[in-house]
Amino acid sequence: MEFEDLDLNKDWKRLMYFFIRTTGKKPTTNTLLFLIGVNELGKGKKTFSKEEKQDLMHIATCKLLSLSGYYEWEGLDSDGWPHYKIVKSLPKLTLEEQEDLLKLHMIEYFEEQIQEERARENNARDVSHLKPVIKPKPSPSAEEDNTTNE
Repeated sequence: MEFEDLDLNKDWKRLMYFFIRTTGKKPTTNTLLFLIGVNELGKGKKTFSKEEKQDLMHIATCKLLSLSGYYEWEGLDSDGWPHYKIVKSLPKLTLEEQEDLLKLHMIEYFEEQIQEERARENNARDVSHLKPVIKPKPSPSAEEDNTTNE
């Protein structure tokens, strides 16, 4: 599997720059996997055990690989944790190719999240449909402005 055709490095640097701008830190791929896992779990910010952190990274990996059809969403377990099932075998990839595949899907995943967040922000800022609570005072008429200066 070759990723040369795609400008993966440029897109990856752009994603890193986004995180540096927003968090002040450059994330590792493991950090991004953890963040994706937490987002997919949907239970908000909390402290996770070491085992739960590994499970979150596994959830993220399954979510990312579902974007290329290797995994499929199965549902939530009784504790509300997402589960995926493998639907087709992964090809034999070198470690570098595996990392590139995950990076490609991380870029895709976060671009979608960023676009959704931008849309929410734009909708929140769009006040054109709102009616004013206080009506503006009428401006003085031209006749009132032209008072005699005697």
